[in-house]
Amino acid sequence: MTKRLGIDTNVLLRMAVGDDGSQAATVNSLLARLGEDEVLYVNISVLLEAGWVLRRLYRYPREDVLAFLQAVLERREIEVADYEAVGNALHLCRSVNVDFADALLSEMNRLSGCRVTMTFDQKAAARVPGMELLA
Repeated sequence: MTKRLGIDTNVLLRMAVGDDGSQAATVNSLLARLGEDEVLYVNISVLLEAGWVLRRLYRYPREDVLAFLQAVLERREIEVADYEAVGNALHLCRSVNVDFADALLSEMNRLSGCRVTMTFDQKAAARVPGMELLA
């Protein structure tokens, strides 16, 4: 059985940014000492917060943020919550150019059996498959 170590957004961000050398080294050390049956667990709120921080605070280009989130999804040492929904949302973001949070919300709801996701966000309703304007 896999042993999970949950991580906070600031830990995940050190993997992307490395702006604090000491903290980045500590994260790299943690990754290096993980056993074969251990993973770092990244929940949805950590992914969403990391994406927001990279875009807004660090001014990363959208494609770089999506590439980082994709790389997180593909790492053996990391387990991402709602893996399928995250992967589908990243694909949707690249193919339709929609907001990651909107795409992820719609995809998580779809995989949970929802026919649609109702929203007042006109842009999301027009562009995100599975979202419908509540008017």
